[in-house]
Amino acid sequence: MDWKQYEEEIAGYFRMEYPDATLTPDAKLRGKFSKIERQIDLLIEGEMADFRFRVVVDGKYRDKKIDINDVEAFIGLVRDVEANKGVMISTEGYSSAAMNRAYYDDSGIELDVLNFKELDQFHAFGAVPYSGKYGVILPAPFGWIIDGTRRKGMVATLYQRGRTLESAGEAREWMYINFWTKDEAASDIDSLNKLQESYLKSMPGTEIELQDGPVRRDAKTRLRLVKAPAYPTPEYTGFVEFDEFIFFCVLFTPKELEQKNLRKLRYIMRSVLPLQVRHE
Repeated sequence: MDWKQYEEEIAGYFRMEYPDATLTPDAKLRGKFSKIERQIDLLIEGEMADFRFRVVVDGKYRDKKIDINDVEAFIGLVRDVEANKGVMISTEGYSSAAMNRAYYDDSGIELDVLNFKELDQFHAFGAVPYSGKYGVILPAPFGWIIDGTRRKGMVATLYQRGRTLESAGEAREWMYINFWTKDEAASDIDSLNKLQESYLKSMPGTEIELQDGPVRRDAKTRLRLVKAPAYPTPEYTGFVEFDEFIFFCVLFTPKELEQKNLRKLRYIMRSVLPLQVRHE
């Protein structure tokens, strides 16, 4: 892969994320503080609920991790061009100091990774996982792959491109999916949550918070946050209720990367499509 392909994949993703916005590659804006022209890899401008927004995207095509100096320079750029949000994308990830610098700053910086390493066996950018009579068409979120290897309690797993499930687990940044066929014990999202809460609350010190999920016309959604001393990270579960079954995706993420990875979970919840499986 080369820089041009890297640039095109980034632009393609943000065109889907912001379909009504204006996207300008290699844009130039005059800085409010620097009073000079600033170069921007990808500028996104649009309007949402009568609010004008500006997002700047910086793609770093390097063979080493981004460090704190790179993040600080990007934070300065975001403020200078008066952007509402900045997304820095790297091929090889970030140092822990760089992640902390972005997380604890108030400028709304997200750090993402788009790795171009070759896919391993059973890895894909999209998949059709199923269990019994039901399945889904599942797209991978930006920079991640779907691992179709079946494991106990997991129909499929998702993690950053270029990793293995083992290295993703060590980084505490991965997801898994499963299905619940509606029955008397749990016939909707609310009853399934109550059923699962009975187990979750058996762990001392567990906190559970329910939130609204992304809006869909064809399905009800719900987002659940679980904080438990026994868990290495907060656990987010996205539920999507279809006619005959409930799809759910469980996310584990470090706090420093929470907003970026929640965006990926919400993308899955918005995009996943149901299907029925006929066995012959």
